[in-house]
Amino acid sequence: KTFTITHEAQRTAAKDQARTNTCWNFATASFMESEVARQGGKLIELSEVFGVRHAYPLKADAYLRVQGKATFWEGGNNHDAMDMLRRYGAVPKTNYSGLKEGETRLDHAELAATSKAFLDAVIKSGRPSKSWRAAFEGILDAYIGKPPANFIYEGKLHTPQTFRDQVLKLNPEDYVEVTSFNHHPFYQRMRLEIPDNWSHDNRFLNVPIDDMERIMTNALSNGYTISWGGDTSEKGFNVKEGFAVLEDEAKEVTQNSRQEALDDWRSTDDHSMHIVGLSKDDKGNSFFLTKNSYGTTSGPFEGHLHMSKNYVRMKTIYFMVHKQAIPEDIRRKAGIK
Repeated sequence: KTFTITHEAQRTAAKDQARTNTCWNFATASFMESEVARQGGKLIELSEVFGVRHAYPLKADAYLRVQGKATFWEGGNNHDAMDMLRRYGAVPKTNYSGLKEGETRLDHAELAATSKAFLDAVIKSGRPSKSWRAAFEGILDAYIGKPPANFIYEGKLHTPQTFRDQVLKLNPEDYVEVTSFNHHPFYQRMRLEIPDNWSHDNRFLNVPIDDMERIMTNALSNGYTISWGGDTSEKGFNVKEGFAVLEDEAKEVTQNSRQEALDDWRSTDDHSMHIVGLSKDDKGNSFFLTKNSYGTTSGPFEGHLHMSKNYVRMKTIYFMVHKQAIPEDIRRKAGIK
């Protein structure tokens, strides 16, 4: 397939999440990078593992509070990355890569297994001691390293918070996560009941499917990008060829068909990516230009792929966007100022 790009935003090169399941932060750090550039800042590569390192203890807390009756693993939702920005700030990649000496690619397989086993052992012991938190932090420091308390950026000393406020100038309150399912009322906020929503975030804005598509197209046509979470388990999700289509592209995707696929688990929250533009194939069909996190050598388009309009309508579980990218009539209905 050949594609013609009609709109594309500034972004860094595709990253490689390697042996980690932290796509939520790869997609959203990339989204933040583009947001900084869109607002007139420099295109700065941000540390993905900074958010991951800070999310782990919060997840551990949540897991122990419900005595292990929840999901604990590396995965998360894109709002987690924004929440880490809100709580802890951000750091350039050069200052915190998460790689140990001699390593060239991230590998969190052992960390994920060890941290879960540790927490399950704490739960099994019957009553958490006062020491488990320090021990857990020790595991994280051993595998990922201590996050920097301060660092020099362009000759100036910064903390992660001053870097967020003075250099990136990103305000986490400006971002909205959007979804479209009819088991909740439209134009209201809701909790999306998916396993990776470990924080029980209930701020997802629920809109009808056509409004969901309209928000996305409006954003991408106007220089905004999208931090996307959705289903990539379809046969038609073809990284090697660089595109994603539904098996039956001719069939109309409706609100009901979308809902049924969520309810019977055909649509699951598998992967997060960064949608950076719009494109058309050689037949004039609309596609969404998407930056993946499997490295620049995955597929023919330097780590990017093109998702068809129908694929996006059916397989988007949610996405994050700047509130100004939402058309005004939808903002009004949803009470977004």
